[in-house]
Amino acid sequence: MKASKRLVMMVALILVVAMLSACGSGNDKKSNDSKGEQGSEKAEAKLPVRYLLPGNAPEDLATAVAAINKKLEEDGLNLVYEPTYIPWDVWDQKTNLMMSTGEEFEIIAIMHDAKSPNVLVGNGGIVPIDELLEKYGKEMKATIPDWIWDSAVINEKIHYVPNFWLDTAFNDGMVTMRSDLLEKNSLSAPKSPEELLNVAEQIKNNWPEDDKNVYLKVLNEPPYFLHNTYEAFPFTVVDNMIFIDQEGNVKSWLETEEFKMDVNYMRAAYERKLIHPDILTVPTEVLNQEELAGRYLYRPSDVSISDSVRERFPGAEVDIYYLNEGAKFRSYALRNSNGISATSPHPEAGIQFLNWVYSDQDNFDLTLYGVKGEHWEDAGKNLKNILKFNSNGGAAYELANWLLGHVEMSRYPSNYDKAMLERRTTIADEANVVNSITIGFNFDPEPVAAEYANATAEMKTSIDPIRSGVVSYDQAFIKGLNNMKAAGLDRVVEEYNKQFTAWLQSK
Repeated sequence: MKASKRLVMMVALILVVAMLSACGSGNDKKSNDSKGEQGSEKAEAKLPVRYLLPGNAPEDLATAVAAINKKLEEDGLNLVYEPTYIPWDVWDQKTNLMMSTGEEFEIIAIMHDAKSPNVLVGNGGIVPIDELLEKYGKEMKATIPDWIWDSAVINEKIHYVPNFWLDTAFNDGMVTMRSDLLEKNSLSAPKSPEELLNVAEQIKNNWPEDDKNVYLKVLNEPPYFLHNTYEAFPFTVVDNMIFIDQEGNVKSWLETEEFKMDVNYMRAAYERKLIHPDILTVPTEVLNQEELAGRYLYRPSDVSISDSVRERFPGAEVDIYYLNEGAKFRSYALRNSNGISATSPHPEAGIQFLNWVYSDQDNFDLTLYGVKGEHWEDAGKNLKNILKFNSNGGAAYELANWLLGHVEMSRYPSNYDKAMLERRTTIADEANVVNSITIGFNFDPEPVAAEYANATAEMKTSIDPIRSGVVSYDQAFIKGLNNMKAAGLDRVVEEYNKQFTAWLQSK
């Protein structure tokens, strides 16, 4: 009886142990499975590359983005590309809000003529990237000349990725005009500011459409094409506020005779109805669409026209015109760049993506022009043909070279003007170029951050109406200058001079 009882107890104990073991192994298995699933999810999680770009999104953006992300995955990069387009007219307001509220994104396109990168450094919007470049961007760094990288240094740190889409020696000091309209109207190439106004007026009066409300293109920068006609040339203008001559002398640009000559020219153009009457308020997109349609009297710098313009104006051709021929002057190194946002939790993702773009021509082509064989086809070195069109006759997908390009990698239409193609894809012979004394120097606005921000903001209210010709110099300059000084202009110029002089002495 006792033996039987002990046997029953042993069997019961074995069953209990077995049950506990089963429960334990089940829990362990569940726990291990859970950890495996979490590890898998972690391994598969991709870092976003949220890229802020100005303007309207291309119609076939989704197709291109899907192909880019597929290629990123194939190349072993744990990234997902997420471009965000912000309309021009709310670009500044929207991006400022995103940065001030800490909204996360990785890359922001910087248009230096619209907002200097110094502003973004001063307000903490973009971060230094030296260490990120060393770890994640070596191939990209090697594709861009050192003197260009030097121009991205602020306060001894690289703060943005230069967009070296052209050599500025070929993009400064000229205007682009319709050469066919000069010939049709028996007009000679202008060789002075007054001749340029006369030619523009003639073209406007004889514009080959019923709608003759066509104007010259105004940029948010000095009219550099006038400067090579001035006795003080060459000189450099920084941020529309600071003048530097080739001897290294620094002073307020607004208080120079050259600024007065600039704005008097613009006033004459405005009074002759060559500038849009609502230039200060008309939406930027409207002006850009007019330019894309080929409806402008002249356009500062070197630009081309599209096939759609040639269809609209049969026989249309453009050429560049200097008011004074001479050695090319590189007054600046860059006009565009890309910054890494201070709000990004993974700033390395932005550098990894840009490095991937610049490290391989196929990656570059895919990002800028879309799917080969669907959006475009290879037409030879630096050339392409568009295969897929949008509703307006342009490319269904394209990321502009000036937003993310490279002088030696960018492509242009196969019917592109040969002389312009050479200018776009060539680095100038240094023997024929005069470099600004400022190239390689970048102003750090942090010591005068408040004054710099205030002066930049005041510029829009007090100086832009004068610069665009809407009001005359005599009518508005004294008040405008006083407002700029109250905002901190003199302190900004003083600090710039201090830093620039120290930089020159250190060379």
